[in-house]
Amino acid sequence: MSVFYRKYQNKNKQSVVYGRWFARAVTIGKTIDLDELAKHMSSHNTPYSKGAIKGMLTDMVECIRELVLEGKAVKLPNLAIFSAGIETAKGGALKSEDFSTTKHIDSVYLRARATGEFTRQELTKAGNVTELPKNFTDYKDVDDEPTNQNGGSQSGNTGTGNQDDDESYGD
Repeated sequence: MSVFYRKYQNKNKQSVVYGRWFARAVTIGKTIDLDELAKHMSSHNTPYSKGAIKGMLTDMVECIRELVLEGKAVKLPNLAIFSAGIETAKGGALKSEDFSTTKHIDSVYLRARATGEFTRQELTKAGNVTELPKNFTDYKDVDDEPTNQNGGSQSGNTGTGNQDDDESYGD
């Protein structure tokens, strides 16, 4: 198992690290959907069929969405804690009584924070980090966000960073 990356150069002329090179995680192939995940899981010596697993996963996703939208956090041990996050407008309000939801909240997003043994330290220790060959084309850039002056993500995302369709992963 490997975590793949491509090198990229910071081309922001206002950055203190302009011209320096950094790594950006990439994923191989297409994103695995629920049907493919269920098929994969059913191949792991389980008595449950792909259909039964897909039904449970579909219900789990709907329930996690419902609970997060109710303001709750949902923990899947050794994977992630899912909860809602809020991106506040830069500058904020000068006084509490001046704060307005419409003026000062830019967006609400899904946070996925690593939990249990699935931590940044464990991924760093266990992950076999490999640069993709220059001619390899079956991948997708995971970190599509602009970089801050230090070369890192501006939002501090700790999820996969993969932003497919309407899914968003935050810190």
